[in-house]
Order: sequence, then C-alpha cells, then structure tokens
Amino acid sequence: MQIKANHLTYTYMKNTPFETNAIDKLDLMIPGEQFTSIIGHTGSGKSTLVQHFNGLLKPTDGSIKIGEWTVKSDTKQKLLYPLRRHVGMVFQFPEHQLFHETILADVAYGPMNFGFSKEEAEKVAKECLANVGIDDQLFDRSPFDVSGGQMRRVAIAGVLALDPELLILDEPTAGLDPEGQEMMMKLFHDWYEEREERSIILVTHQMEDAARYSDEVIVMDGGNVIDRGTPRQIFAKKAELEKIGLTVPESVQLLEALQAHSESELNTSAFTLEDTVESILSFLHKKGRD
Repeated sequence: MQIKANHLTYTYMKNTPFETNAIDKLDLMIPGEQFTSIIGHTGSGKSTLVQHFNGLLKPTDGSIKIGEWTVKSDTKQKLLYPLRRHVGMVFQFPEHQLFHETILADVAYGPMNFGFSKEEAEKVAKECLANVGIDDQLFDRSPFDVSGGQMRRVAIAGVLALDPELLILDEPTAGLDPEGQEMMMKLFHDWYEEREERSIILVTHQMEDAARYSDEVIVMDGGNVIDRGTPRQIFAKKAELEKIGLTVPESVQLLEALQAHSESELNTSAFTLEDTVESILSFLHKKGRD
C-alpha cells in the first residue's frame, strides 16, 4: 500500500500560545510492498507522521494519500473507517489496548466489528493467536491473567486478525528484554514475508532493527525527512546521524572500534550477529596471513 504526503503539516494546539508544528510541509512517498523504518530523535515528528497513515490524525494542512484513500483536514471520520480495515497499528505497549473478558473474544472483536460472523471471527482469531504463539488452552482465560509477554502477543494478534495490507509499528518492542525484542521483530518479519502484497512501516529507536529488517530507512528531523536510503547507505553516515542525536548499530560500532585499533581495513557494514562474526573472522584470517 503506497503512501504519498503532499505538503503535509500537522500543528499541535493550533491557535494557542503553545502552537507547534510537528510535521512541516512534508512531501514524501513510501512505496508499498516493502519494509520501511523511520528513525529520528524524540520530537522529530516520526510518531505524529505515522498516526496519519490510518487516520488517527488528520492533516492541519496539505494531504496524505494511503492506498486509495486521501485524507485532508476536512475529511469526515466515517470515511476513515474502511481505511482502518486495511492499515493495522501496533503502538508502544499494545497490551494496554486489551479490554475483553477472554483472550479469544478480545482478538475476535475487530473482525466482528467489521462484519464477520461470530464463527468466522473466532476462526480467524484462533489462527492469529496460534501464529503469535498463544496456546489454545489460554483462549478462555482473561487477557489480564497471563504474562506480560503473552498479553502483548494477544494484543498483536488482535491487530493481525484484520489481515491488514499495511502494518504500522510504533516502537513495538518497548520495555522488552533483548530476547523478547528479537522474538517480537521476528514475528513481524515472518508476517511480512508470508504474502507479497504486505507492507510494514517501523518507527524505532533500535538502530539494529532498522538495519537488519529494512528495505529502506527514512531519517526525520524537525518535522521533515532529511535523508533516506538502504540501511548500508544510511548507517555509513555516522557523523551526520550523530549530529541529530542518533547512533549507528552496535555491530557497526564494534567493527569500527576494531578497525581503528588495528589500523586495518575492515568491513564495518554488518547488521546481524552472523555478518559481524563473519567480518571479524575474515579480518582475523587476513591478519594471520599477514
């Protein structure tokens, strides 16, 4: 699902002394059927931007087109309802969105709200719960009577139950330990890989995730896009990123430190554990020959 912003502006507390432009006359096109990460320091506008992608926010000025839907400041809320069937959103701490008496009912709620029969909705809900690793013995349990990690998986299953074309992830691994973060990102990436027409847009402070999973990385600062490119292109610009309060992935930092200490050439654009190990072994093998 392609997204195209045309002079998009969003102003918080408009016509008050505290008026602030979070997005400022932004022109942007994000292709469909790709994994896109948006990075930037706190206050750069990235979360405000993605809340326009399913109509949670409407532009103060300009417009944004998501697939076949165009959203402007005067767009009626009822016209945004079908858009939300096609664009799913996972916020920070999605488990806070849980509300139903049972896990199965919570996940089935979205499909039923969009016209599925109870039988159809529960079938979809069971499939999605299984896909995120929730055992069927838990289906009749309260979503508030399971572990924190399980609660988050239930909430995500509720988003995936609508089978969106575009999945927006706004810091989805916040509060998780490293193992939990890796498991959650693998879940999302597996979902993305299942069908060719799916797209993901990830807002993250985790440079490792942006580097490892993205087809393209978009860099925001001051309510606008200041750079975009492949992970290798973006994370090769360490000095530019540091100027706006960002870092490169830890694997790149490690390899750069090794290169500086040894005063030898080393492939520093490794974004996974496997690539990092391969770079170090290649370096050691070369040093051994020398």
